[in-house]
Amino acid sequence: MLKKTILALALLIPIGIVFSLKGLSYTDGNPPGCSGSPTDQQHCATNCHNEKNTIIKEEKGWIKSNIPETGYIPDSIYTITLTAYGEPSATKFGFEASPQYATGKTAGKMIVTNPVETKLVGGIKYITQIAGGVDGKGSRTWSFNWKAPVKGSGKLTFYGAFLIGGKPETAVTSSLEVNEKI
Repeated sequence: MLKKTILALALLIPIGIVFSLKGLSYTDGNPPGCSGSPTDQQHCATNCHNEKNTIIKEEKGWIKSNIPETGYIPDSIYTITLTAYGEPSATKFGFEASPQYATGKTAGKMIVTNPVETKLVGGIKYITQIAGGVDGKGSRTWSFNWKAPVKGSGKLTFYGAFLIGGKPETAVTSSLEVNEKI
């Protein structure tokens, strides 16, 4: 009897773990391609969350940087800051961001500055939250460093998709367009 009980537990525990992890959605980072970029292959509200229970909107100002208004200087390093704003009761947040040219190609290089809260996915094209970076109270901020591309690269856009937990969830896209300093 003891052997049968141990065998049953050995089979059921892994199944329970799989189902419980699935319920967490993408707490430990989003799959590549959910930054809200027009060239991304998927949208966070339709591919990662139940669109029927998700409010989808676009907001300005959720992506900020210390890049001067005159534009980025090639090969320089800047700080990019992303903030998701929710209701005061909101406690869970997520994001994915990507600096891209109009073609969808990655612009410059992202550098993770807080590996406890963020990671790169899709090679070096996207940055997303991980489990250590989902908690907040009313809002949540993440940041990373970005090395500007080489001279002559021109205009680019930082795209970001954010998720604010709750019922309903809120999915927000935001972007920041920057020029190269001439």
